[in-house]
Amino acid sequence: MLPLRLRRGLFGLSNRNPDENNQNNENNNDNDSSGEQPQPSSLSKPDPDTENFFPTLWDVLKVRYMLQWKLKKLVPPELVDTIIDQAEYWPSTKHVMEGQRRILWDRDQVLFKTVPLCFDRKSLEEVESPKPLPHRTAHPCRKIIFHLSSHDQGGSRIHENMYQGSFTWFDVEVIREAHKKRMYVDGAEQEILEDETGKVKRHFEPSDELLLPRSRQLQMNGARVSETQDRVIIWHYLDNVSSESTEAHDIERTEGRGRYTLDGQFVRELEIGDSVALWGRARFGQWANHVFQASARVFWAV
Repeated sequence: MLPLRLRRGLFGLSNRNPDENNQNNENNNDNDSSGEQPQPSSLSKPDPDTENFFPTLWDVLKVRYMLQWKLKKLVPPELVDTIIDQAEYWPSTKHVMEGQRRILWDRDQVLFKTVPLCFDRKSLEEVESPKPLPHRTAHPCRKIIFHLSSHDQGGSRIHENMYQGSFTWFDVEVIREAHKKRMYVDGAEQEILEDETGKVKRHFEPSDELLLPRSRQLQMNGARVSETQDRVIIWHYLDNVSSESTEAHDIERTEGRGRYTLDGQFVRELEIGDSVALWGRARFGQWANHVFQASARVFWAV
């Protein structure tokens, strides 16, 4: 497996037109907390998700079967696990934000909630007691790939140390045992967290954990940068960058990622049935978080 810094380099910061090759991002005024749609920049780059092969659950099960039963010299199950993990040959599900969003100051909004880990989207709506999909171990999550395309209210261009003094960002939150909640009704997602819409302005005390990112954010926007920033953030179960290390501080300063999110703990602790909610946030007068695209692909071991 590639180390964290090399894996980040595969999907680095770029700028693009998020409207290209995206059928999910149709205008949706109900999703815009201000009633207006943000406008993306004219810069573009291909979506990395379209340049990779992602095996289905059936693909992975078939490869496991071939390794265990179809070779002249049979491979022990524990070695099959190692081969699959080293190749990162895992099934995954992807969730994409609908429409585009503009989150105004002192507001928070849930952009989407992923399908509960190891569950089928359709069965959650159609079956009263859905069964989990095939998986390995009680904590089967192996990787999450987040894709964000956004900027704040703007005023200048991309520059060095642009994350200092930024007050728009993205967080993730775990929804425990989401498979037991009615996440989908008649094909539509249901709100299962409080204050999800971002339409109500909130008052934050200085001690409030959500007043500022506090180094736990998934990603910040560049402060007062008008250009759309397109990022792919990879969280891996083998990540082990200490929050107090020089590397963690450098990543936070140069990439805008929270240094407390680099140790892989979030991925390792996800349980079967957990869902991940992606929040967009903005703070203080005149700040706004313009979100053109947001998605997450969640991988698990079989």
